[in-house]
Amino acid sequence: MAQLHDNPADDVRTAPAVRRLYTPAMLAELVGAPVAAIRRWLRQGALRPVRVVRRLPYFDFQEVAIARRLAQLVAAGCSLRAIDQRLAELHRLLPGVERPLADPAVVVVGRRLYLRRGDDLAEPGGQLLLDFDAPRRDEAASPAVIPLADWREGDVADAADDPHAAGLLQQLQQSALDWEDEGELDRAAEAYRTILMAIGPRPEINFALADVLYRAGDLSAARERYYAALELDEEYVEARASLGCVLAETGELELAAATFEGALAYHPDFADVYYHLAGVLERLGLHEQAHARLRTFLELAPESPWAEVARDRLHAVTLRQDQ
Repeated sequence: MAQLHDNPADDVRTAPAVRRLYTPAMLAELVGAPVAAIRRWLRQGALRPVRVVRRLPYFDFQEVAIARRLAQLVAAGCSLRAIDQRLAELHRLLPGVERPLADPAVVVVGRRLYLRRGDDLAEPGGQLLLDFDAPRRDEAASPAVIPLADWREGDVADAADDPHAAGLLQQLQQSALDWEDEGELDRAAEAYRTILMAIGPRPEINFALADVLYRAGDLSAARERYYAALELDEEYVEARASLGCVLAETGELELAAATFEGALAYHPDFADVYYHLAGVLERLGLHEQAHARLRTFLELAPESPWAEVARDRLHAVTLRQDQ
């Protein structure tokens, strides 16, 4: 399982190297998958960050390729739970391969994973498969349980001495993820609240709860949970960025701009924030400042899925100035 850094001093040293890398939001947009799926695959270790700054993971192009394969399965109609099962199966069948999805020989066709053998496609076990539409039974199989302790180090510290309680929390966390996948956002929110009651305040779980509440359209509750995450860890820059987006969406533009600036104070190379801040500054009528933020965004993330929009906006400014 992937472990994210929790040491801010270590994280700061990685900051100069994050240019041209992808944040979870960028990666989700790039491959056409929900950002919740990106975070789920990160927790499981299917995706591995090459840098982590203030809890914010960054991914390189190899991780983009893996995310594209996973997103193909989502687009073909696979649930995130079914993808969990396929990944577990792949690891069982290829025990000597640490990261099978990083192998170019692994190919996604529809709802199945195959190994390319020359010009042919084979199942992970090696048997040539000709029936690409054969039904699968693992949609109804038991879900792969992701240990809560692997989500963030120390999350089950309070329950570690009670294996039964720890097991229940693991099941509850898995249920929260599955309910998110199935669109049962109210049930997922209740599961996260129960986890918080059981193990006490945790910034990551407050962040997960805030995301669920935001997706459910409860912006006021989401805002409070993002604040709760920041009260526990003021350097949680992804929570600051998300809070800024909520404030912008509710029309609190000056507060949103201040929140985005606060995120940049902790992580000056956070490209997503420059993009969102530029939009808020435009709405406030601060056009020169907005354009400066867009230029910085393009310097940091020229290959971002939002880069073309940023270039178009700057180009429109240039055309107006030339008239």
